[in-house]
Formats: sequence, C-alpha cells, structure tokens
Amino acid sequence: MHRDELFGQDMYIQRIVSDDLEGTSNLCEVLDEASFMANALYDCAVNPSCRNYGFVAKVHDEIVGAFVVSKDVNLEYYISHFHVQDQILIAEQDRKSHSRLIHSCVNPIFERSTRFMLKEVLRLTQKTCLYFEVKTETIIPAIFHELVHVRTRRFPHFLDKKWDHERFVPEDTIKKQHEDKQNQVDGYARDPLDEKESPFALCFTTRRMLSEAKIIKNARIVVVGASDTNISFIEALLSISYLQFTNIVLVAPGGLPYNHYVDKSENLKSYSTSYTREELKKLMLESRVRVINARMVDIDRSDKNIVLHDETVIPYDTLILGMGI
Repeated sequence: MHRDELFGQDMYIQRIVSDDLEGTSNLCEVLDEASFMANALYDCAVNPSCRNYGFVAKVHDEIVGAFVVSKDVNLEYYISHFHVQDQILIAEQDRKSHSRLIHSCVNPIFERSTRFMLKEVLRLTQKTCLYFEVKTETIIPAIFHELVHVRTRRFPHFLDKKWDHERFVPEDTIKKQHEDKQNQVDGYARDPLDEKESPFALCFTTRRMLSEAKIIKNARIVVVGASDTNISFIEALLSISYLQFTNIVLVAPGGLPYNHYVDKSENLKSYSTSYTREELKKLMLESRVRVINARMVDIDRSDKNIVLHDETVIPYDTLILGMGI
C-alpha cells in the first residue's frame, strides 16, 4: 500500500466542472484513449444538455479519479442479448436506474478505493446498475475485477440473416424505442430484435454488489485441456458474483482454441453446446485466468503437482482433467 492511500478517508466524489479539466487531463494523459476521455469530460463539464455524467474523485483537492457514465441505456437490448436476468431482478429495478460506464481512470495509488468511488457515482446519479461494454479494442480497466461478467444469449440459428417470420411487437415497445431514438439514449441505434449476437461482451455491477466485498478464493485450481467442458467450468466459476478466484490456471497446447485459426469457417461445431469463436473471445479468459501453452505429461498426486512437457512443475489444490473434444 502506498502511504497516500491512507488519505482515502478524506476522498470525496463530485460532478466535474470546468476548473477540474486541467487536473483530469494530467491524470489521463498516459492513457491510449486520453483524447477520447478528455473530450467526453469536457463535454460533461461545459454542456448542460450532455447525454453523459462526468465525475471526479478528489483527495485534498487533488484529482485521483475520473469517470464518465451515461444517463440512460438501451436496456431492452441488454436483456434480449445477454443473460442479465440471471443476476438481477429486472422487474424490481426502476427503468431509469441503469447506466453505462463509458470511461474511467483511477490513480494506481488509490485503486483500493475503486469500490467506494463506484458506489458514490451510483449514489450521486441515483442509479442502481452500472454496465460496462468490452469490445475488441477496449482496454481492460483496473476496476474490471469489481464487475461481474454476463453471459451472451444464443439465438436458435447460425444464419447471417433474420428468420423469415412475423414477430409481434407490443405497442409499448415500439413507443419506447421511438422515445429512445428521439432522446438519443446511449445505444439507441441497437435493435433488441435483430436476432444477431452482440459484437461486445458485457459486465456489470450493482450498488448492492459494491456494498458487499467479494470473498477471495486463493485455492490453486488447475484445468488441463481447453475443451468445451473445461471452458464452461471456468466460466461457471467466474460467473459467481460474490466470489473472486485469483489462481485459476488453464493448461492447453496452443492456448485457447481461437488462437489456432483465423476464419470462423475453420471452427465448425456439430454440437449446440460448443463454443463458437466469437463466444470464446467474449469470455476474455486471457484477461481473467492464467493460460499456459503446454502439454501435461505427468501427475504427482502425492505432492499435488503436474509436470509439463518442458519439465515445469505446477502445484494445484484442485485438478480438473477434461482433455479432448
């Protein structure tokens, strides 16, 4: 812990104003997306009709964090394309209580206070749910471990076009989509009924989840083989909202399957339970677990070790064997 972290008790969060722009520029200048974040914060500070909120975290008048969140989201798209309702009860949430984290930057010294910062942002915006979209070019932020990954929904076909059938759309849904388009709600251009897999992965957290710290599990879990069964096992562990596994190791020749081929046509699957190339990428396993490109050649059950082909020894507390297809 850095000694300045001890000043975290004096931290406060507030809406960004013009006087804070210089401090946020200095904070974010090392980021690859510094220009995008600076423009978003500037818009939040000077434009009263901005579609986003901008916040800064301060300690003794020094800016140590900056956040940009949307005022609203296309919730219908999230519900139709992700298993959001496996984690929260949508009916119990107010429609306007959902928001999306667009940009974030936290001084590494104060990363331990990230949970407090997010709780304050949700309190000040009167939101209960905060979403974060991860695209191919997205840089995984330091707050990622505070979020819960949401599984992508599968549609009952693999066609690149819609089914040729009529779908009944309630008038309330049509009216809501029209209002979102007029107000230019975040993600308003997305069609909840497009029957196409989402081009991004989704993570989220709630005010309640941020109030209850995750239970840290340091058990050494070694998974041998990148089969669908093993990947599904790892996904199940990482989807538990109240647990954080810190030591999951995946051992597989060639690493994750999508590293073996470029075109999705090379990965045709015959089972509905198999992972497609896009689904594997959206799990972001390489950012969440340790992936080792190697083959296991021996198991030492007495000492709880496995031996790799290069004679590397990896200890385990739990060993999962699921080689093959």
